[in-house]
Amino acid sequence: MPAIHLPRLRQQVDGLVQYYAEPEKFLREMGDLFDFYGDHTRRPSQKTQKPITLPEVHVAPPVLRQIVLDLTPYAENAPHAVLVLARMLWNKAVLEYRQLAAQLVGKLPLSYSGDVYKLVQAWALENHEEVLLDSLSSQSLETLQHEDPAGLLETIETWLSDEPEGEEAQEPPARKLTPAEKRTQVKLGLMALRPFVRDQNFQNLPRIYALLKPMMRTSPKVMRPYLLDLLRPLTRRSPQEVAFILRTELEGEDTANVAWLARRLLPELPPEHQERLRQRLFPQGEEK
Repeated sequence: MPAIHLPRLRQQVDGLVQYYAEPEKFLREMGDLFDFYGDHTRRPSQKTQKPITLPEVHVAPPVLRQIVLDLTPYAENAPHAVLVLARMLWNKAVLEYRQLAAQLVGKLPLSYSGDVYKLVQAWALENHEEVLLDSLSSQSLETLQHEDPAGLLETIETWLSDEPEGEEAQEPPARKLTPAEKRTQVKLGLMALRPFVRDQNFQNLPRIYALLKPMMRTSPKVMRPYLLDLLRPLTRRSPQEVAFILRTELEGEDTANVAWLARRLLPELPPEHQERLRQRLFPQGEEK
């Protein structure tokens, strides 16, 4: 793989993006660019927790970033053409092509929100890569998060609910989701909440708590890490509220999920909240 010389890369990408409205030619030209910058000797890391099953071309991140940067004005001024291009890119089952598709969808204007929701949901359900689910839940929803947060939260609620229905649902699938697809959709919804809880300017935290509380008791074990990823930054932002929710949810039955979350969040809390939560977690004074 040749070293990246930014002026040369910009010139190459400038030649590529002129074909934005000719998807087949764009893909051919981009294939040549990826061949030029791809690392053909790289092998998958044995340390990767969730190995990638899709083929990869192993291009460095600056190459993808430059393509997205140069296509962003076209997404704003010729959104339908970029939407068609994004669909073509996703249809090529190669990791970097799909990453680029996910990022381009996030550059479309708010008037294309219906198309964005349909694609993100459909792509998530057919996807098996955690890294792509992360892109779909954040980069693909970038414009919606900034320009229509209330609408995005309503859609996330339908993704998290058992039976999304009514006008608020964004074109739910015509068929009933399989258990695996439903888990994927819930993961998508939880991951799509991450930018909100990490945004210090986002103040509607009660809306987030309302979405998370029903799941803290009843979600399957596979969802615990996704809930924890949300509750950790919430604990740093609002420790008193999170500590109260945990203590409340530890009452009654079916508290195994809540206890698992509370034990891992305990170190994040101020001492006074830690002590009260420990009393609820370990009523006999025995910590395990």
